[in-house]
Amino acid sequence: MKMQKLLAVMGIAGALVMTAQVAEAKDTLKVGMDPLYEPFSFQTPDGKLTGFDFEISTAVCEAIDVTCDIQPIPYDGSISALQSGQIDALINTYAMTKERLEKFTMVGPYIRPTFRFIVPADSEIDGSEATLKGKTIGIEKGSGGVVKYTNDRFSKNATIQPYEQVNDAILDLSTGRVDAIFGDENQLYYAYARKQPDAFKMVGESVRNPDYFGEGQGFMLRKGDDKWAEKLKVALDTIVKNGKYDQISQKYFGRNILGN
Repeated sequence: MKMQKLLAVMGIAGALVMTAQVAEAKDTLKVGMDPLYEPFSFQTPDGKLTGFDFEISTAVCEAIDVTCDIQPIPYDGSISALQSGQIDALINTYAMTKERLEKFTMVGPYIRPTFRFIVPADSEIDGSEATLKGKTIGIEKGSGGVVKYTNDRFSKNATIQPYEQVNDAILDLSTGRVDAIFGDENQLYYAYARKQPDAFKMVGESVRNPDYFGEGQGFMLRKGDDKWAEKLKVALDTIVKNGKYDQISQKYFGRNILGN
């Protein structure tokens, strides 16, 4: 009788353990982002990933109660990582362009960006076509909208110099190998003009043109990934409504970059 009672207790205990394990099990969202894309995603001196996109990814995972596996993936390997299933989503300022929407499932926008020039602090360039005539403009070649816009607008009178990373363009701007850089205003202002006002300044109008840059930037998933698309829609809506999005945006940019 004692043995039967002991086995019964053990059975109940085992069932409780299994129930607890099931309760603790969560879906895992695997997110990729470039570790060299300050302020959106970058590494601290001790090698930890951080930044606006990192905090947004963490917040959306918390909102839908899933585990976040955030992986640092260089930009040039990001699409293959998504398509191969290494990650489920790219949360790293991908523009919701017509071309991307045809090839990928996108959720958003979670950013409505503007684009602008950054130049050396002592430059006479003011962003106008007249002051850019004969100059060299650096751009990040992975940004299709920026490539098309600068070519359509400035290539007749200026040289367009593409770079793998905006960091490389900034180095050439510092040494005079390019005269101006056109790119994401949020990034250029936060990472360079704000931090080094004696070295850089923003000039010209802030450009927001859906014909080139789409309606904004979104989370990018494999085409037809309805499971994560629905979950991320709910998550984004949640963090916008509860104020978490605004809190993160204010921390990095001093304003709400979704435009709400």
